[in-house]
Amino acid sequence: MNESTGYLIERLEALLAEGFSAEGVGLEAKLRGLGRELPDDLRELLRQLAAEGSGLAPSSAVDFAFRCGQAYERLETLAQSRLAANIAFLGPDGTAPLELEKNDLDAIARFIAMRDQFLKTVADYTLKFLLVSAILLVLGLSLGLI
Repeated sequence: MNESTGYLIERLEALLAEGFSAEGVGLEAKLRGLGRELPDDLRELLRQLAAEGSGLAPSSAVDFAFRCGQAYERLETLAQSRLAANIAFLGPDGTAPLELEKNDLDAIARFIAMRDQFLKTVADYTLKFLLVSAILLVLGLSLGLI
């Protein structure tokens, strides 16, 4: 394993450790520790990269680096989306929220529909105001009043 290959593999290992709490020494061990948390195609790509990382031919180093970059971006996106989902499902005090009843869900749906209608109405009136203002400005400029 050369220096640049080692660095790319270490970046993937660090991301697995930070974003997914993977434990173990080496990329392959971290992947085994994760189990089924990663999509199958990403897990297979990471396994191939771990296997190829030890014995690279100089002609395939660029392809290896490119595939490591792709894997890193996909892992980073997956880690961020998991973090966002975990934050969304936590209450203000850090506890998991209670399950909502059907009538609570209906009330939330009605509120969202009412909010959307209100925002649409405000946007319509704002657009009309801006159009009338622009027309008055053009008229004023053309008549020499401004």
